Amino acid sequence: MIFSPRFFLACLLVFVLSGCASVFDAPYEEEESLRAENLPDVELEAEEFVHEGAIKTVYSDIWARIRAGFVLDLPAGEEKRIDGVARRMAASGIVERIAERGAGLLYYVVEAVGERDLPMELVLVPFVESGYSLHAASHAEAHGAWQFIESTARNYEVGIDRFRDDRRNLVVSTRAALDYLQALHGMFGDWALAMAAYNCGERRVQAELDKARRRGVEHPGFKDIARFLPQETRDYVPRIFAVREIVAEPSRYAAELPDIPHAPQFTVVEIHRDIDVALVARLAGITREALVRYNPSLSAPVILGRHRVNLLLPHEAALALQRNMAAHQGPWLTWRMVKITRAATPQEIAQRNKIAVNVVLQANPLPEGHHYEVGSTLLLPAGSRGKIDEKLAERAVLLTRASSECMVAACSGDDSPTVPPATVNGLPRR
Repeated sequence: MIFSPRFFLACLLVFVLSGCASVFDAPYEEEESLRAENLPDVELEAEEFVHEGAIKTVYSDIWARIRAGFVLDLPAGEEKRIDGVARRMAASGIVERIAERGAGLLYYVVEAVGERDLPMELVLVPFVESGYSLHAASHAEAHGAWQFIESTARNYEVGIDRFRDDRRNLVVSTRAALDYLQALHGMFGDWALAMAAYNCGERRVQAELDKARRRGVEHPGFKDIARFLPQETRDYVPRIFAVREIVAEPSRYAAELPDIPHAPQFTVVEIHRDIDVALVARLAGITREALVRYNPSLSAPVILGRHRVNLLLPHEAALALQRNMAAHQGPWLTWRMVKITRAATPQEIAQRNKIAVNVVLQANPLPEGHHYEVGSTLLLPAGSRGKIDEKLAERAVLLTRASSECMVAACSGDDSPTVPPATVNGLPRR
């Protein structure tokens, strides 16, 4: 069989184009929705009630409830140090400032601790971990009020993906933190040791306890291993108990705790459908900025209903959301997902979709000097035709890579074929 030169040229062209994307091609594939949403739209946390015949304790404020649940003794041998730390904290006013910041969160954590009949000292852990801030992030990449690193978060079923980081979700992270602390207490049989392990890891605490036993300490406690732990942990446990001392006896330390009622300041709302974050805010009658401030776990402009996302909303906003979602007739989503098939810059994505670059970057954050890598899933505006593919959402990631000068030229959307596609290879990962 004889093949013409033209045939070989055509085959070569097909091979080249299949092996590496042409710079003339769009750098992504469109994805279509594969499912319909049949779940109820939204569910509000049930109002607290008391069974007939039960006696409900009435507290003057949140501090009275917390004090009533203090049950732990100070770690043996640490009493003097804890008193000194408490006096320095009181003089700086830091406990009062943290209490002001966490005023809206305290009731939920107190309720969660109370439901498990755990020591109320655990309510004070976020005072030291994060200053009771859902937005907190550490140099070690720990996030949220309870400061979970990613590995521990995943061990305790805290969702982290393209759409949310539940380390910053009060409902999810509090449940996981109490699960973890209870597991640590079950391991060590001592709450001070459990707190120490929460900070530096159970393996480190267990190793130091084993060493203490080899030194002849029959029942080692925190005081027996403290000097061998990291400095951060040596300070961490006394700080928690120092906050306990200030809350227990504020007059002793000349502290003035803010007035915080023993009542919820937010309603927990569970979302059961795919919906724009901006639409949730509009239907709740609040700004998008306020919604994200209360719920910094929202890391994308879309909420996925299958995640059963729990949001904190002011009471009136929660009722408005429930009412307005039931009456809503328009689209629920105005975003679509695309999968990157060759490296692309935000400028190219914006140009091809006729949208502003800042819209691309707000929905798909990208470090300066980087580009979107093959395999990334981007969220782009889609008007009333927005759809999210469930299978793609399960694997959704945002991959970035540092751009060289030639790489920027190759994916800048200038339709120039002069830069060969091979220049995308060999770039170091972030």
